[in-house]
Amino acid sequence: MVKYRFCYSKYGEAKYVSHLDLIRLFSRVFKRAGVPLTYSEGFNPHAKLAIGLPLSVGVTSECEYMDVETDRQLTKADFEALNRNMPIGLHFNSMGERIVTMKKLADICYAAYRVTVSCSPLSSEGVKEFCERESVIVEKTTKRKTEETDILPDIAELKLEGVTDDGVILYMVLSAGPSANLKPDLVLTAMSQYIEDFTVLDYDIHRVAILGSNGKPML
Repeated sequence: MVKYRFCYSKYGEAKYVSHLDLIRLFSRVFKRAGVPLTYSEGFNPHAKLAIGLPLSVGVTSECEYMDVETDRQLTKADFEALNRNMPIGLHFNSMGERIVTMKKLADICYAAYRVTVSCSPLSSEGVKEFCERESVIVEKTTKRKTEETDILPDIAELKLEGVTDDGVILYMVLSAGPSANLKPDLVLTAMSQYIEDFTVLDYDIHRVAILGSNGKPML
């Protein structure tokens, strides 16, 4: 039994595949590629496969992580076979054997995003003033309840990265993981509430990095 971590991209139409469907899809990919996953014991055995920080439907990414256990050591040929069996929009970027010093997926603390926004004009000063507020209170909905929350402590970085013909490109580093998880669309909602004359018409979210407590990628 050998433990591996994979980094994969999700783009195009694959962004509409849900988290649960993605787990089932990966199980089939490994089977078709002839890569033997380790299964749990009991009446309902399942593949030992875990995805870190599930991606919201409709969001693309170049940095998703998945931990698996296999029955044998994997080779470059296995890695290539897995990618040949992946559907359009999904691609394994790299894999590495999980070693003792490697951070666990539960240790994920931050996620970085590049958000392309169709909006009314927005300046760097407007973004700076937003980040320098004492608090940013918005309604945040979880599985259990909806409540007013100050999201400012969960914004590690927010900056205007570029300007497009009909809007802007924002770079965000937000809290993510088991203890805190802030989504980019809620940041946009807050910005539209607190930045005068800023109106969001449409947006596209792309995740560019998933980081541990040390600020480094997980693989």
